[in-house]
Amino acid sequence: MDLFEAVTTRLATAERRDDPFPHVIVDRLLPIDAYQDLVARWPEETLFRGDAASGKLDLVPAPGGITPADARAESYNRLDDDARTAWNRFVIQINREIVGPFLERMFQPEIATRLEFLQAVADTPGLAPYLRPPYRAKMNVGRFMMRSAGFRLRPHVDSLAYLATALYYFPTPADNPDMGGTTLYRAEGEIGAADILSRGKTVYFDAAGIETTAVSTVPFIPNTLLAFANTGRSAHGITITARGWRRAFQSHLSLKGDADHL
Repeated sequence: MDLFEAVTTRLATAERRDDPFPHVIVDRLLPIDAYQDLVARWPEETLFRGDAASGKLDLVPAPGGITPADARAESYNRLDDDARTAWNRFVIQINREIVGPFLERMFQPEIATRLEFLQAVADTPGLAPYLRPPYRAKMNVGRFMMRSAGFRLRPHVDSLAYLATALYYFPTPADNPDMGGTTLYRAEGEIGAADILSRGKTVYFDAAGIETTAVSTVPFIPNTLLAFANTGRSAHGITITARGWRRAFQSHLSLKGDADHL
């Protein structure tokens, strides 16, 4: 069985969970040799943008001639050829071509609801072109994320352009197992699509006056995929207290084009 067949087969075992909001957790997503190869080829810290002191570094890939309008992609081509080849394969052939259609099927009701709302407001002045029909959703090129002790992301929902989120965990065997998983919260109310649209990008539940309660944390276990539909109740966040870097790759099933800023 080749790499792509193995990932497709693994995804076929995934079961949707609806508490506290629609999500899936897939362990052992990649064959172990493929996972270990990507971990070994994780980009050097010097290629990332951000502030190490604040515990937040990002690098956006630019695979196959794709050039995102994002300064965080400028150093990607400094990866060696073998590393770029391996990560390009992951970003496009696995993340976009296999995981993307899987998420579209898994979260079809929630995606349909989001697109119905966008169609209804398509004539809103100043609305971004990618939020108007016809819609062409696909997994974006994503970003490598490194987070360290002291970093906290409060419960929030993502922007309207993101129909679903995929988080791939990439810890090394030497990493602290308590580095910090992703916490899923139950929201006492919903942040409506109109509210998300008016506020812009990420919307925090506390800023919207909505209380949340932690329900579960998806542990930071190697080779795990956590994916969820972006609804007005998809409250998620992380708090990192352990030393070291938390390495994860994030991508969204997005309405934006490859040339748009993530």
